[in-house]
This record gives sequence, structure tokens and C-alpha cells, in this order.
Amino acid sequence: MSNVTVELSDQSAAFIDAHVESGEFRDREEVVAAALVAMRDRIASFNAEVQLGIDAADRGETLDVVDVRQWLAERRKARAAG
Repeated sequence: MSNVTVELSDQSAAFIDAHVESGEFRDREEVVAAALVAMRDRIASFNAEVQLGIDAADRGETLDVVDVRQWLAERRKARAAG
């Protein structure tokens, strides 16, 4: 295991300490380790979604979108409707 020293803003340090003080985590290291796992998972999920898009494009499954913001708003609305 490696030791790494990281300087945090007062706000970030307070956030970490609050989670330790709440009993949710044993110590600061555990908070940081959990954050890194969450970050790795988020990146892996993003990469998987990008790959799905690439695969769909390779199959010729594409859309012509003129207004991306409008298209995204419509998708969000449709997802929220279920």
C-alpha cells in the first residue's frame, strides 16, 4: 500500500470528516477509498454507454438530430414518464 499526501479545501475536509463523525466510515482513508470506487464505477459505466453508442453506430443505427438540447429534453421527459 502506498502513502499519498493530498491537500484538500476546507470544505472537502469538512465533508470527509462529517462522514467519519457520523459513523458511516471508520476514518478518512475509508471515505476516500469509497469515493475512488464510486468514481471507477462511474467511469466504467460511462465507457460502457459510449461503447453501446459506438456499436449501434457501427450497425448503422443512427439518428439525425438537429437540436441536441431539445432531443435530450424529450428523452428525459420520456424516461420520467416511464
